[in-house]
Amino acid sequence: MIERQTNLDTLPKELAILHEYFGGLISEENDVFTITLSPTVGSGYIRHTNLQAGLNVIDFDCKLNDDAAICAGFSNFNTLQFIYCLHGNCFHGFALHGHEVQIEPFQTAVVSCDTENSSRLKIEKGINCELSIILADKNVYLSSLSEKENPISRKLKKQLFELNKVKKFFHLGNYNLRIAEQLKHIKCKEHENTISHQLSKKGRYFIVLAKHIEQFLNEIGTNKNTSGLLRKELKRITEASEFVQKSPEIQHTIKSLCSFSGLSPAKLQDGFKFMFERTVSDYIRNVRLEKAEELLRTTDLSISEVVYTIGLTSRSYFCKIFKRKYDCRPKDYKYKNH
Repeated sequence: MIERQTNLDTLPKELAILHEYFGGLISEENDVFTITLSPTVGSGYIRHTNLQAGLNVIDFDCKLNDDAAICAGFSNFNTLQFIYCLHGNCFHGFALHGHEVQIEPFQTAVVSCDTENSSRLKIEKGINCELSIILADKNVYLSSLSEKENPISRKLKKQLFELNKVKKFFHLGNYNLRIAEQLKHIKCKEHENTISHQLSKKGRYFIVLAKHIEQFLNEIGTNKNTSGLLRKELKRITEASEFVQKSPEIQHTIKSLCSFSGLSPAKLQDGFKFMFERTVSDYIRNVRLEKAEELLRTTDLSISEVVYTIGLTSRSYFCKIFKRKYDCRPKDYKYKNH
């Protein structure tokens, strides 16, 4: 796979606008374009990925020296913008409306606008911001969706028909950790140099879009979540899940996570089922298995060392649940990946 500097004339329109605003060095790798920011502007990158006709992704992973306000539609006012904040904070507003709404980490937003009410995103200086924006052209992308094969497509098209009647639309969604999981997988694979990993990234972006759409259609019209939990309680669930991910070796229990989050056992279970479609114990087990898979693939640790590292004590139990998830024994998996 070859990385090369790119002629500005060949840039996707969205990235050309961002380059005009931020400057920086542009490179291309398997049709994925990246702006590496100069130290005078900040650090990090902005990346453009084309998924298919009418469907593009803009990823920000940067820390800016000054506040930046950009047009989230990138001059295409026929797009539906699916925004997700993975880290840091950003703010959304419309050009003719002074009010800004904060999009917090792990929160979704869906935006539609016209030429008079352009959609604006503000990224604050000095804070590492990880932001993903999926731009879906309402005509090009939606025309490719088969309503017969996918009833969700029919619901989305019907909703967009209603949105097109208004000049601007902004929906701030609930926290969604399932989207975060997919984006984190994309980020940890971003330095892989095989075509299969590039295809895997694009596949995960489609999963992200599907989860955006599913949540949007469930929430639209009510602006409520269906979990029965308050937003602050969902935020505590998010913090508890991150704690498990960062420290899988700890012997997490319902009691210890309740103490960590300040939630009751019932609230904790309801939150995990709503955000991850898993019980707390199943979530902990899955985090440990994904960590084990990463260690087997990327390190020289023995099976026993991996078992210890993820907080388990029984090698036989580990081998059993690993095979159930990955359809492969840990020993064989390690051999195939080394």
